[in-house]
Amino acid sequence: MLTALFPWLLTAAVAPPAYVLQGQLTGVPAGTTIYLTHYQSGWQTLDSATVDAAGHCELRGQLADPILASLKVSGQKVIYQLPLHPGDQLSFTLEQEPQKQFLRFKARGSVGVEQWQQFQQDIYPQMFGVAQLPAKNRGLRELRALVRRTPDTFLAAYLTKNYLSRQASQQAFVDSMTTVLAQRQPALAEAQALATRTHTAALTEKGGEPAPDFTLPTATGPSFTLSSLRGKYVLVDFWASWCGPCRAENPRLRTLYQQYQAKGLEIVSVSVDADGGKWRKAVGQDQLPWTQVPDLKGWDSPAAQLYGVLAVPTTVLIAPDGLILSRNLRGEALEKRLSKLLP
Repeated sequence: MLTALFPWLLTAAVAPPAYVLQGQLTGVPAGTTIYLTHYQSGWQTLDSATVDAAGHCELRGQLADPILASLKVSGQKVIYQLPLHPGDQLSFTLEQEPQKQFLRFKARGSVGVEQWQQFQQDIYPQMFGVAQLPAKNRGLRELRALVRRTPDTFLAAYLTKNYLSRQASQQAFVDSMTTVLAQRQPALAEAQALATRTHTAALTEKGGEPAPDFTLPTATGPSFTLSSLRGKYVLVDFWASWCGPCRAENPRLRTLYQQYQAKGLEIVSVSVDADGGKWRKAVGQDQLPWTQVPDLKGWDSPAAQLYGVLAVPTTVLIAPDGLILSRNLRGEALEKRLSKLLP
């Protein structure tokens, strides 16, 4: 009866519990501001606090779902990440590192925090520096084991989506984990995103489906719409300036473009870069004469999501009628297919 008269009582009753982060900072002047942020199509500030004379600060708020949060100290470029769940009661320390510009970060208070720090300290360093790793990479093996042991955690879904799914060699494992995560954590945004992209990728893998249309700005400014190339064979190439295999493939694509453009082939390169400067530099260095369409949203690229792109390089070959012919043709396999289609 009371909730019928005062609906806000029901809202208050189901509000998620507050999270609290107690921080202790050394080597940081009193009055320094520390921000708790989250990236979701742009940086969002969740809370901020001022460091007191004893080096203490407290951040708090409410979350509907778990996230990977970031701590940023004013005046510093470095961010310090940690998983944050509704109701978490965490503590963290930031201590000055001798002769270094960044602070040493340590967090405590949840299994998720322990897992994340294990990933950052022990696993990620073995994966760093190469866009596409061999399947036997030790870091990938340890990451698979961590995810497999913890299928009911937010981090299992986060690490699968943001790290394992980016590796071409891990797609079979990602497919199996996507099924597990959909069963264990169906409401989690990361699990839903994996399921959607995996389903979309499976459709385009089979061929025969209409190619999803998209409109993006080009390198020269005007917008480009994929369906404007109807009547030609189109190779949509998802790539990034930081992707070694993508850059290695570009000279071969340039040769194929010169050979088959007059016969009806067009190439459209869709970048999953987030840094416009690095993207423009790569386009110039690799001398790519065909259509370049960046939206500079990284892995949040709407076009990449439309095509279920989980890793780069990914290619999609589209027929003149707008139907998908095949996915992930590269190298000699792509040359042979084009030679048959455009003799």
